[in-house]
Amino acid sequence: MKRAQLRYLAPALIALLILPGCIVRSVHAWVKDDSIVFEEDLLGGWTGAAGDGDTVAMTFVRGADNNYIVQYSDKESHGIFEGKLAKFGTEYYMDFRPKETADGVDGMLLFPMHTVARLEIGSGQLALCLLNYDALKSAAKMDRLRDLKYTWEDDELLITSNSADLERFLLGLGRDSKLYSEPIRLARRK
Repeated sequence: MKRAQLRYLAPALIALLILPGCIVRSVHAWVKDDSIVFEEDLLGGWTGAAGDGDTVAMTFVRGADNNYIVQYSDKESHGIFEGKLAKFGTEYYMDFRPKETADGVDGMLLFPMHTVARLEIGSGQLALCLLNYDALKSAAKMDRLRDLKYTWEDDELLITSNSADLERFLLGLGRDSKLYSEPIRLARRK
């Protein structure tokens, strides 16, 4: 594997390592561009513990066009993502995709996948609830994801719905849906 490809794949691999199971992958963003908001309270450094007890650090900095650059690190890995935040009522959702891309011709066939988390932004507290890959995959196999278009790639679920349908799906889930993983709880770094 060429170095440029490895650099591109590193953030996705990190996410696969730090989260239980795999991540839910989508071809399109989970939120529409006209739903994007920017929250100053999210900026800065956050620390907490992953499910295995390792310390996790995340930093949110302002990117272009009201986006965020999200840096992630734990004991053994790090990654950089582009995040787009949307707010519906009191609920926040962030679409993540790898920030780095492969250069040159070999990178033309690599496609940055999207994943999503519901965020709870509080005074000095942050919780990220990612979609639970295993629960979503199970629901798809039982034909319970009728509102989403998806395909199977080597028995791995890949969501192919457009952003409007993905956003509508998120809004229909509800805060306590079993399709979310346990929250990753972080506190503002002092």
